Amino acid sequence: MSTLNSDTLLDDHSETPQVSITHAQHSRVIVIGAGPVGIRFTEELLSRRPDDEVHLFGDETCQPYNRIQLSALLAGEIQREAIDLPLPDSNQHRNFRFTAAAITDIDRNNKIITDALGIQYSYDKLVFATGARAHIPNIPGVERQGVFSFRSLRDTESLYARILRSRHIVVVGGGLLGLEAAKGLLRFNTKVTVVQQGPHLMNRQLDGAAAAILEQEVRTLGIDVITQAGVRAIDGFEHVTSVTTRDGQIIPCDTVLFCAGISPNIQLARKARLAIGTGIIVNDYLQTVDPDIYAIGECCEHQGTTYGLVNPGYEQASVAASVLADMDTEYLPHYLGSATVSNLKVVGTPVCSLGEVSELGTRPFQKEITYRDEKTGQYRKLVTLKGKIIGAVGIGDWPESRRIQEAFQNERKLSRWQMYQFRRRGQLWGDSGNQVSVWPTSTIICQCNNISLGKLQENLQSGCGSVAELQQCTQAGTVCGSCKPLLQQLLGDNSAPEKDSAAGSLTALGLLALALVTLISFWPEARVAESVQEQGWFEGIWNDKFWKQVTGFTLLGLTAIGLLMSLRKRLAWSWMGKFTAWRFVHIVLGVACCLTLVLHSGFHLGSNLNQLLMLNFLGVVMLGAFTSSIIGVAHKLSGNSANSSRKWLQWLHIIISWPLPILLSVHIFTVYYF
Repeated sequence: MSTLNSDTLLDDHSETPQVSITHAQHSRVIVIGAGPVGIRFTEELLSRRPDDEVHLFGDETCQPYNRIQLSALLAGEIQREAIDLPLPDSNQHRNFRFTAAAITDIDRNNKIITDALGIQYSYDKLVFATGARAHIPNIPGVERQGVFSFRSLRDTESLYARILRSRHIVVVGGGLLGLEAAKGLLRFNTKVTVVQQGPHLMNRQLDGAAAAILEQEVRTLGIDVITQAGVRAIDGFEHVTSVTTRDGQIIPCDTVLFCAGISPNIQLARKARLAIGTGIIVNDYLQTVDPDIYAIGECCEHQGTTYGLVNPGYEQASVAASVLADMDTEYLPHYLGSATVSNLKVVGTPVCSLGEVSELGTRPFQKEITYRDEKTGQYRKLVTLKGKIIGAVGIGDWPESRRIQEAFQNERKLSRWQMYQFRRRGQLWGDSGNQVSVWPTSTIICQCNNISLGKLQENLQSGCGSVAELQQCTQAGTVCGSCKPLLQQLLGDNSAPEKDSAAGSLTALGLLALALVTLISFWPEARVAESVQEQGWFEGIWNDKFWKQVTGFTLLGLTAIGLLMSLRKRLAWSWMGKFTAWRFVHIVLGVACCLTLVLHSGFHLGSNLNQLLMLNFLGVVMLGAFTSSIIGVAHKLSGNSANSSRKWLQWLHIIISWPLPILLSVHIFTVYYF
């Protein structure tokens, strides 16, 4: 294999390690760093060499976890257990060990590492996956109480405890992490202000137009945004009282959170006298200047570049594992760098960014093609050079984004017709191009784990029949989850739908609504008592003029809200909240309407117009109840029957709802007019 001989160690640490060809075997591998990249490397290596002795070290006392999900944990969107990263199964890999201990020293000559307790461990190969820490600028006041960073689980727990008693938090940094943290800090109605030193939010990933749309979305959440104004000082005596920006503005606050970039963790590597630049310098095999030491993830520097995204780290983990597993072969994989691609959700808004999108220079044959839809808030831009995509940015849903990424990575040339289509409709391949199954097999479906369409199709042919099975087999959709709709589309209508998170509640509410409809339809009509003394509480409601009006207008209000909510999905009213929450409230309203109808009518179906109104109302509720029940048990049915039944019931529910407002209006008019 290609390794470094001892005479190739660098005196000038700014150069890239050189290689020569040798061959060796190994058995003891130590991995320093138990974050997502360290775990991924361990899994990749053990999948190739399951009997190797692999020892994973993490410097936190808890089980390894997914740092990418910390903002969701802070916001209360997921539980603590959801961010845990599973370790390799010890039954399958008997020589795997995990130790929660910080490494303090590396003896390269004797191949020994020492942990914080003074315990020593020998290695044949050593892998740095130490990641990065939050960058804290050297400004006055950073040592004051109330200043936090957001990089670890401990940081998250400290912030959670802080926001319970904080009134105003200033988040320094308007990048992805800063915005996600700001959203999470709104949990207890704390005032949050984001201060961004750059000209606009996410200035490295977005252009000005896209950033303006994102800023509006951020402000809609209740977060204040100040741009072109980095923090110059943190004011106060012991505790934070305010921050002063570079333009002299003073912002009163009691908490400051730094999310202003990261710094690679290279202290241990520097102590071991490895070549250091911004990160630990590696060659195309991810080797450092020591042929037996590798570096991957945010801590490493390859060809002058460090990466702050998880996907390049996963790619490096795969290459390093292949190199270590195939050391006795002549041909080894190379790491040639990663494309800078972001395809994720920022404060709930889909954001796509790849390649060159901001601060573009002027070059011959360079074009910028823009599409914007003011009604939906969608913004898309392509940057092309000689007909090939060199950059793209988008705000809002963009079904073609992953196919555009494939065209960008493979340097596919666009036709003039495609460019015209994009200006006019925001699409390069038309409606048919949105079908995942027709995309090139090299298209990356899961950006976080670098899973291609071809790999997913191979697993489908091997028997994977649901989103959960695809996730288990390929890890696609297990990091941020934004590609799960594409997985479901790839599976097609014949796949088994994924279990709804509120399946039990949907089924229970649907059955309750059906029971109430049956009760109203067939229960004997309530009779009027022969004397006032015999009158019960039930008659005192349905047969009393005052309470008749109260229940009637309550029923009218509940029905109006239910009809209004039915427009949420069709008109994309995001202000009504998440679709799953809206759907649950919609079904609860149906049940509440049935109960109110019992109090209003006393089980009397009426006659003529009133009877028609009652039958229409009961039909709407019944079809809604059937739909809710089908959604709740869809994961237990065959995919084709579940999807078909749900679609038909939903359309019938919508169609039969249209006469209801007219019949209600006529009913109210006739009651009060006559």
